[in-house]
Amino acid sequence: MSKKILYTASTKIHLKHFHLPYIEAFKNLGWEVQAEALPVSKSFFSLKNIRAIFYTRQMILREGFDVISTHTTLASIIARLAVLLIGRRRRPLVFVTAHGYLFHDDRSLKKWIYLFPEILCRRVTDVLMVMNHEDLTIARKYKLCKENTKIYYINGMGIDLARFQPVEATKSQREAFGLNENDFAFAYAAEFSKRKNHRFLLNGFVNAMRQLRQEAGEKISEVSRIKLVLAGNGSLLEEMKALVKALGISEQVLFPGYITNIEELYACCQAAVTTSKIEGLPFHVMEALCCRLPVIASDIKGHQELISHGVNGLLFESENEAQLADRIVELFKNNELRDKFKVAAAEKMEPFSIESVLPAIMGIYRKNIASMEESKHDNE
Repeated sequence: MSKKILYTASTKIHLKHFHLPYIEAFKNLGWEVQAEALPVSKSFFSLKNIRAIFYTRQMILREGFDVISTHTTLASIIARLAVLLIGRRRRPLVFVTAHGYLFHDDRSLKKWIYLFPEILCRRVTDVLMVMNHEDLTIARKYKLCKENTKIYYINGMGIDLARFQPVEATKSQREAFGLNENDFAFAYAAEFSKRKNHRFLLNGFVNAMRQLRQEAGEKISEVSRIKLVLAGNGSLLEEMKALVKALGISEQVLFPGYITNIEELYACCQAAVTTSKIEGLPFHVMEALCCRLPVIASDIKGHQELISHGVNGLLFESENEAQLADRIVELFKNNELRDKFKVAAAEKMEPFSIESVLPAIMGIYRKNIASMEESKHDNE
């Protein structure tokens, strides 16, 4: 009889974007795989999440999964709370992949709102994988797994280097994104949410434009070449469009919406930028680097794993608007710096390729499933 594994996340999109190679790998091993986007609410204490716990518990009992692989913060908490409600002898092995804890190890109330459920669930967390070193420190410090020896650092879920390559954009591709041949475009592909910090980016962009105009003199037309392409959807999209209009930069800021051909956007741009407040290991930054775009990024966990300041991009102090503006100006004006970053960008991504990461992660699964099954057999 084949073994059964449940893959869970908060959305179908997450499962599609990150886990198809792993689902296929388990199928190739003869496993029966079920992928499930749990019916969760972003509001942490919503009644919908309580119902999701019991829904997940019933599903686990009905299907008799041997292993659960759970991803994203809410889905991981819901799945493990469901497992806690199952008798010990019927519990599946639980592998948790933290795609980025939504807190820092500080003294804030927010930290404990997110950390307490992780502590509560650690006794059913058999294996924990994290994607940045700050989260690794947090996981070990607060013992967020049954055993600290079962906490692993991984280089994300892996990126397809063959898909994300530096290529020359065509005229039609540029026109599709509203860009002209001589434009200098910064790309930011992210959901329009508070965490992604678009308002801060737009204010910093305005300051950069103002600084460049003051320095341009008679070459003021050069400044009009700068564009900011904000790809994505989200609850704050319309608010950000209104802000762009109020700031008087409608000619400089483009909103192409959610796009699936993100590699084509990067081919049309000269740099990428991210002002996110907190990250795990951001895929959009990895994609941009693979396409040899220099990146300007807030100096936070996740970004620090990918951007070495002055080597393949520029970091700025989070919430330091003046420094963000300076970074934008610096990258726009300095051709030699951009060329240097382009060379280093792709080299940085080699360890994060799906060819490197997938075997390493599957090795973690195989090693721990084998050892836990052997331990269970010895105890019977």
